[in-house]
Amino acid sequence: MNFFIALFTIMAFLCLGYYIFAASYAGVSSAFLTFWLIAAIGFTIFTIICVLHKKKSILLIIPKWLRIAICIIIIVGITVFATMECMIISKMNSKADAGADYIVVLGAQVRGERITKSLAKRLDAAYDYLIENEDTKVICTGGQGTGEDITEAYAEKRYLMEKGIAEDRIIMEDKSTSTYENLKFTLEIIGDKDAKIAIVTNNFHVYRAVLLGKYVGFKKVEGIAGDSDNRLLLNYMVREGLALFKEFIVH
Repeated sequence: MNFFIALFTIMAFLCLGYYIFAASYAGVSSAFLTFWLIAAIGFTIFTIICVLHKKKSILLIIPKWLRIAICIIIIVGITVFATMECMIISKMNSKADAGADYIVVLGAQVRGERITKSLAKRLDAAYDYLIENEDTKVICTGGQGTGEDITEAYAEKRYLMEKGIAEDRIIMEDKSTSTYENLKFTLEIIGDKDAKIAIVTNNFHVYRAVLLGKYVGFKKVEGIAGDSDNRLLLNYMVREGLALFKEFIVH
């Protein structure tokens, strides 16, 4: 029991420390950061339960079959989550073959009219591919959400044009509000399931993006991994693992 008390205490401090670090760097409103605060509270509760059990054996109140069931659920959950993370890691260095008909830049948050760092990394990866493949066109995706003065697609188009990409190579899909819609509406624009496409997104997001690309109907789809902010990578990886699990359940 001393082992679990020490483990849960350390995990509580680590989660709280990461929350404070990430919130001070990216802001408390950044996506998913609340998870780490909740996790810190959860591990603190587990620590308290272990301490009480050590003193008064309170866990023995729970029927043995239920304790076994809880242990099995925890083990299965950890195994599934680890599998999701391995899938994500397997595509984090993806590079598409030359000669794609289209590359698709997945939308990401725009603050006012300003491109965020995450979206800029996607666009820089798209730019590199477009420079090396002059016949490839790019589809900029993303509608206009809360706090955005322009659509994500237009912000992406403007960014690429400022870097020298010709306007006639850029197509906008500016109605979508999710990765699934990015790709679904892109297919409607292209109108050809056999078109060779490459999806450009941040490295932690490539596996799920390619999976969704195949799900909406594309038959020839690859991924192009842009960089991500290493200081927030742990947050991204955990969030993406849960999102990937959800995709397997929903689709």
